[in-house]
Amino acid sequence: MSALLDGLDQLDLDAHVRRWSAGEVARAEGTVHHWIAAAQLFAARVQKDPARLTVERWQAVGTAWSALLAAAERATGAQHGEWLLRDLWLRSSLFKTVGARTDVPLLDPRTVLERALDALPVDRETAAALAPRWRELERSQILTLRMVRRLLSPVAPLRQPLAEHPRWGEFEAWQRVVADLP
Repeated sequence: MSALLDGLDQLDLDAHVRRWSAGEVARAEGTVHHWIAAAQLFAARVQKDPARLTVERWQAVGTAWSALLAAAERATGAQHGEWLLRDLWLRSSLFKTVGARTDVPLLDPRTVLERALDALPVDRETAAALAPRWRELERSQILTLRMVRRLLSPVAPLRQPLAEHPRWGEFEAWQRVVADLP
């Protein structure tokens, strides 16, 4: 295990930012559980009092968050979208407390919409055809349909800032399918 994953519970937000901005993050190792803990602790520190952060601190937090998730994926693999989903959910939850800010990449709701739609593992027509009979499907197909639901869930709270986004109609079309997904 990498020393970067030691003592995470003792770090404040600035210490997390320094740790995940360090050059050795790219070579860090650890189990999936260690990386999940790192992401959870960092996200908790970000969410503790996000309104007090300046634009400069938001920039640093966003860079460190991205570095942490990239290192986790390099060390453990995609883990069925674990790192992407953590990113989407953190961004979506920050919208609720801080609001949308296109000048701060971590707070830009467009990223949540675009990344979620781009990561969908199946096209809408296929999902719509499979959804009503999902109980009859093979496990891998069920998991694919569940991933659609999981990817689109963090987007739903972002209706207000994204209603005019060119891809919002695509999301709304997916929402008609999501109700039938497992």
